Amino acid sequence: MKKLLKAFCMSFSMFCAIPTPFAHVWEDSVRSLMLVVFPFVGTVIGAIWAGAGVLMRYFGCPHLFAAAILTLLPYWLSGGIHLDGFMDCCDAVFSRRPLEKKREILKDSHVGSFAVMSLSMLLLIGFAAFASFDGSENLWILVLVATASRACSAIGVSTLRPMGHSEYAGNFQKGISKGNIITLALILAFCFAIGWFAFGLCGIVTVLATALGYVAFTAYTFRELDGFSGDVTGLGTTMAELCGVISMMLL
Repeated sequence: MKKLLKAFCMSFSMFCAIPTPFAHVWEDSVRSLMLVVFPFVGTVIGAIWAGAGVLMRYFGCPHLFAAAILTLLPYWLSGGIHLDGFMDCCDAVFSRRPLEKKREILKDSHVGSFAVMSLSMLLLIGFAAFASFDGSENLWILVLVATASRACSAIGVSTLRPMGHSEYAGNFQKGISKGNIITLALILAFCFAIGWFAFGLCGIVTVLATALGYVAFTAYTFRELDGFSGDVTGLGTTMAELCGVISMMLL
């Protein structure tokens, strides 16, 4: 339990921008456990995301302003770390260059035109989805969206072949046991169960859309770049959340 708590503090300080007194807690021996607790970082972010939406509805906040806040809030709370990966991957993949050139672009710290265009479209679609909410949606489903997207992300990091330059290359995956992967799969299954029992059809379809969104966009990017990296999982997490929000709008 002590190791899991330390892993959560490490994961929270790395993947969440909320100030924490545990920002300097780090121990290499529990690094692989960061993935097991990563979905719960999403749970915290999702709870704040959903809670902000509920409060804005309660106090009669202007609809379009609330939609803008809900669009931007998950990126603020995560410190933009997943959005950074999304932009890097868009620059690389949409360049339509040979594989080695794509990987070179992926590592380039400069922001290209494809990243800017993709970010604009991402924010526009996200804002349009939230602006289309009619007030009948149960915003607490966003907790499941944020949790499920990170459960999928952690499974991807644990199982997919990393690129040679990726931070997940080398011995990183050797520290990940089958038990860790099974635990992550159970967390994802628990999201489906909570979605069904707490929110009915809307809940389970939203979690399904989130998971399928992660799988589809990660698989496409993995194929284009012939490998996995932190940037790829950032894109997958970002698109998974967008798919979850769109499914809430449509149901």
